[in-house]
Amino acid sequence: MLKLTAYVSGKVQMAGYRSKIVTIAHVFSLKVYVMNLPDSRVKIVAEGPKADLERFLEAVRIKNTLIDVEEIRAEFSEANGSYEEFFKIAGEGETDARLDQAAEYLKDLISAVREGFRDNGLKLDSMNSSLKDISGKQDQIIDRIDGAREEIVSEVSGMRSDLKGRTEERLQRIESDVTEIKARMRS
Repeated sequence: MLKLTAYVSGKVQMAGYRSKIVTIAHVFSLKVYVMNLPDSRVKIVAEGPKADLERFLEAVRIKNTLIDVEEIRAEFSEANGSYEEFFKIAGEGETDARLDQAAEYLKDLISAVREGFRDNGLKLDSMNSSLKDISGKQDQIIDRIDGAREEIVSEVSGMRSDLKGRTEERLQRIESDVTEIKARMRS
């Protein structure tokens, strides 16, 4: 059995860090106390088997939405067995257990909201991709319509020419027939 004394600096006060330490200590079945220091650091004292203390030390290097551990100064010494369980020492005016729980809920809420924004971003990216596909298809349709319009205009022009040619032929025949009729009537 060894005793770990660690001084943790960073964004560790008023962020639910001590409650996290108590929760992690439960997982490792360590005897721990944790307290805020006036210089914005947190002091952790833990007793237990060396391997568990080393894993515990790694587990308390927390970086998340509210907590940002920058540095841990740790030293090991012989355990004196003076701690019977784990606990958090709260000074006057510090948050109590209910506020620490509220900080946990807030952290979970912030994470959920961030995840929701990430999901919405992915959905928007997907919709943007779909809109680009639709826009590309729309351009293809417009090109086809333009091509078909040109074909139709060309065909109508051709039909007009044919109709005009046939009409002129008929008019010439009619004029020829009228001229012949007039000539027979005079004779």
